Amino acid sequence: MKVLLFITGFRQVKEYDYFNSFLQQLNLNNLCDVFIYCNNPDISEDIVTYYKKFSQKNKRLYITATNAGFYMGGIEAVSSGFEMGIFNDYDYVMHLHPDVFITDDSKIIELLNDNLDNDYVFLVNKSMPDDERFFSFDFFIFKPKLLTRNIFIDEPSRCRDIPEHCLCDVITKNNVKFKLVKRFDNDTWSPRRIDDHLKLYHEHDLELVEDLLKILPQ
Repeated sequence: MKVLLFITGFRQVKEYDYFNSFLQQLNLNNLCDVFIYCNNPDISEDIVTYYKKFSQKNKRLYITATNAGFYMGGIEAVSSGFEMGIFNDYDYVMHLHPDVFITDDSKIIELLNDNLDNDYVFLVNKSMPDDERFFSFDFFIFKPKLLTRNIFIDEPSRCRDIPEHCLCDVITKNNVKFKLVKRFDNDTWSPRRIDDHLKLYHEHDLELVEDLLKILPQ
């Protein structure tokens, strides 16, 4: 099973270092390649330092000023990844933001193994229970070998909605098969916490992240 962590973020810096600190504790660290796509023209040079700390032999850092911004920055990054051909050889691409920390990978690896041979193209989750179109964009998984074309290619210029709605719309209008995977029992991210099922921690308060890292084995 070949897995790519496709980490995209347009404003995070230190988060990449913390993300890697969590990753180093996991089995996933030995199973995945890493591609960091950072569309931020003003990114700190520190990100290069943090990138070099990733232990993967197959890793890449890509920095661009294209479409840097909240609404279409992430969509453009995923579309660009398809156009660059970086997803072609993988069974799974796990798209996530650098402030979505994987605190325990047992359930994620189980999820990947359980769905490897079925025809679900996207594994998505929700974090807004009252919004049926809110497919979380901070974390989703897809099987690039089951996609015959880049379904995101027109979205940066066409979609003017939030990325979560855009993700839902592009999947449904292209009739791509997807599976909803639970993160939170109540399907809401609020308050921010380690989720109930996949054990992801999407936290913006870096002091809280630092406190959690202090209690991890070194």
